[in-house]
Amino acid sequence: MQPDRTSLSVLRSFDGDPAADLAREEDLVRRAASDGAALLLYGWDRPVLVLGYGQDPATIDREACAARSVKVLRRITGGTGVLHGEDLAATLALPPDHPWAQSIPGLYGHFLDAIVRAMSGLGVSLERPAPATGPRGPRSPICFEDDRGETLRTGDRKSVGCAQARRRTGVLVHGMILRGVDAGLHAAVYGTTPARILDALGAVATPPPSRATMGDAVADAIASALGRVPVASDPRDVPEDLRSRYGTPRWAPLA
Repeated sequence: MQPDRTSLSVLRSFDGDPAADLAREEDLVRRAASDGAALLLYGWDRPVLVLGYGQDPATIDREACAARSVKVLRRITGGTGVLHGEDLAATLALPPDHPWAQSIPGLYGHFLDAIVRAMSGLGVSLERPAPATGPRGPRSPICFEDDRGETLRTGDRKSVGCAQARRRTGVLVHGMILRGVDAGLHAAVYGTTPARILDALGAVATPPPSRATMGDAVADAIASALGRVPVASDPRDVPEDLRSRYGTPRWAPLA
């Protein structure tokens, strides 16, 4: 079946089940070749720490997470930990032959440019930092502390971070837009100081637009950039194999 090339399916899952939403991301990229472009907008009503695909759980303070009832999960993409709070996450899945999918930098560029336009329409200014030069040191366990060509900044602090996954069935790029920073909670789960967190991370605005308002703006901007019409869709049930896997210790280091 040929994918629809005129619309962008937009799924919203606010205050839903974190493990199901992460499994849903993988389901979207599994189905991208047949179903076409889809955008999942999600956010949760409680803090959740999401590790990169290959990240060692030893890079976080697991006891601090347990003491603060911070669930720890693992996502399909690489990179390092993202502490989700009252933020907006956006996941775009595209067929493998889509022009945006042809290179890793190109996919980041199109996706981030659309987010910049979306936030500009809400009166929020974001900028891409200049590409880093010279040798890279070891990655920080805190995703939002690194700048590797897939970030947006508010002033001198990182406000948007992204990652990708590439499969035979499609490509996926997702990012989180910070609406606030709980420096104390970040410091506890990463075993560092609030000052280090506040030096690196910053909300897009104070006060920030609502999550729903930001989500609508991002959906419109990405659909426009793709030359498509955004169409609201209900999230479908997650296949059982994915739902089961995202609940296993490999994908959920902590209950």
